[in-house]
Amino acid sequence: MHLSIVRACRIAAFVLSAAVALSALVVLAGWALSRPALTMLGAGSGHVNPLTAICLLLIGVALMFLLPSTHGPSEGVIGRVFAAIALGLSIATLATLRLPGGPDTLLFHAALQPTLPTSRMAPTTALLLVANAIAVLLLDVDIRGRRPAQFVILLSLPITFVVQVGYLFRITELEGWGAYIPMARPTIASLALLQIAVLAGRMEYGVTRIFVAQGAGGVTARRLFPAVIVAPVLIGYLRLVGQRRGAYGPEFGVVLFTLAMVAIFSVLVWTTAWRVHRVDAERVETDVRLQTLIRNVPLGIVVLDLEGRVQLCNDAFVELFHYPVHELIGRRVDELIAPAEDGGETASLTRRGFAGESVRRTTVRRRRDGTLIDVELYVVPLAMQGRAIGTYGVYRDISEWRKARAHVP
Repeated sequence: MHLSIVRACRIAAFVLSAAVALSALVVLAGWALSRPALTMLGAGSGHVNPLTAICLLLIGVALMFLLPSTHGPSEGVIGRVFAAIALGLSIATLATLRLPGGPDTLLFHAALQPTLPTSRMAPTTALLLVANAIAVLLLDVDIRGRRPAQFVILLSLPITFVVQVGYLFRITELEGWGAYIPMARPTIASLALLQIAVLAGRMEYGVTRIFVAQGAGGVTARRLFPAVIVAPVLIGYLRLVGQRRGAYGPEFGVVLFTLAMVAIFSVLVWTTAWRVHRVDAERVETDVRLQTLIRNVPLGIVVLDLEGRVQLCNDAFVELFHYPVHELIGRRVDELIAPAEDGGETASLTRRGFAGESVRRTTVRRRRDGTLIDVELYVVPLAMQGRAIGTYGVYRDISEWRKARAHVP
């Protein structure tokens, strides 16, 4: 994976969390000082509820404690406590939204009362706060390589996206939940930043690790996925602006949108395909060099899968054990070269290699004609992305060395 991208994502996540926490503090200062411009963060689209600001502040600070990969136990506890408080407040608010009063009406009650119900917490806000708080609590939970926090965010992210598009396109039906009040623009922006921070903060794990991969899949994801989201929204917005200003009619607007999307995605697909081609060419070149190195090394090398079957061997291995290549590929190497009576040593060494242990041992192995030879064996685990996929076996013939040593007085 690209470690530089991972570090950049981690830093970006921390900055986004800090920005959300800071904006929440500004909103709370606005309520305390009776400054409406601060409670709306200058957006002019409704006040941010004080309890919403507190929950955003708690989640943002919690993420700041949890995001560093080297955070200590105390930082982890503090971060989870903040997230748990935000979760409790959000759930309590969501459960009392149909009531005349709720937790979201208690803070700064005197300043809040004249603006009710427009400054109450929107149901969508409470729901997304619950999702964000749960995701922060589960940030470092790993279940068989899957990250529950990512799935919580990916389930809630479409709601955030729809509301954001509603504000951008000025479609009031997308800004709220039925007859309830709509979300304030600063609120939906802050929630979106927190969702991005959760995903970026652990980009190298779970479903998002493809974005930091070095291969063709990583290149494709990094180049195409952002464009798939940004390009349609941007072109659609520009088309709607031109249509509302009377520059063209709906039919011509559709034509412009279609042509623009075709042009943009044609360029993106071509440039991505060219980059993927270069990555594949570099990989093939690396594979050829590695194969050439393995084939010409004077040590006998064999590559095994997780069942101990031969996937690859070099000329030195064939020469050492006198087996032709076609009799080796797909066969269990332990059945071919292990001595008849080795007390399970050969199978034990193979299992240790599969378990991720590197082993060096002087031992005895059997050739195709049954003769025994002294070898120095190296068992090297073979893993990809942290998952064991086999082992390397490296053999060096030490028979002559042992004979020479036996004749030394």
